[in-house]
Amino acid sequence: MVTPDGRIIARTGRSSIETQASAACFGNGDFARRVLTGMKWIIVLVVAANGLIFGQGNWQRDFQKHHVTAGLGVALPGGDLKPYYKSAFGWSVAYGYRPVKWLQADFGYDGAYNAADVNAYQDSGYGPLRITDYQTFIPVGGRVVLPLARGRVELYGGGGGAYARYSESLRQPDDYTNIGCPSCQARDGWGYYAMAGGSVALDAGQRFRLGVITRAYRVETKGAIVGVLPGWRTDDRWMNTYVTLTASF
Repeated sequence: MVTPDGRIIARTGRSSIETQASAACFGNGDFARRVLTGMKWIIVLVVAANGLIFGQGNWQRDFQKHHVTAGLGVALPGGDLKPYYKSAFGWSVAYGYRPVKWLQADFGYDGAYNAADVNAYQDSGYGPLRITDYQTFIPVGGRVVLPLARGRVELYGGGGGAYARYSESLRQPDDYTNIGCPSCQARDGWGYYAMAGGSVALDAGQRFRLGVITRAYRVETKGAIVGVLPGWRTDDRWMNTYVTLTASF
């Protein structure tokens, strides 16, 4: 539609209420631009702090290169998932490698339980067995690290590529039995993520850190119906936040 002042407005099938809700949670379509802008500011801060880092003798050279992180938190769905999925308990495991103190390569695994609210049962010789659902995210990327207070406090931000999979799974009757689930469905897809967070050292050697991290995912998935999510391609967004414990060596 063309307005009197010459602007072109495209109508979509989604209601204005849905659009406003999605924008409130995940932005107004400028998701990637905002991520890049945030990362540029982080890089500016790190460059500004470079003089301080190099001016503190051996401290900037004496740091741990390997970082193993585990966390628990919550996964919040958005985008096309919003009408169909709910917030869910989540967990995270990740490994990071730092060639220098302020840059880290990240490899992770994030999971969530029962976001699709699947609550079905399959008959078996052991009686009815419950079918539940899991969400899996594999982020691979990097981060820029801003160390403060001689490394006792760290702030960081970054991003990269991501794989996501939503699947149904049959709860087995015991650890020694593996019953098939012909009715279980799955769907998956690829996308990207952005992350931000911070941590505080718990010991003088800075080998253990307590922190908070948020990863914002945007992925396109397709496949079978999982829960009540339609079977066609969907533009999915997730905001996953975890309280983390990191061991460094």
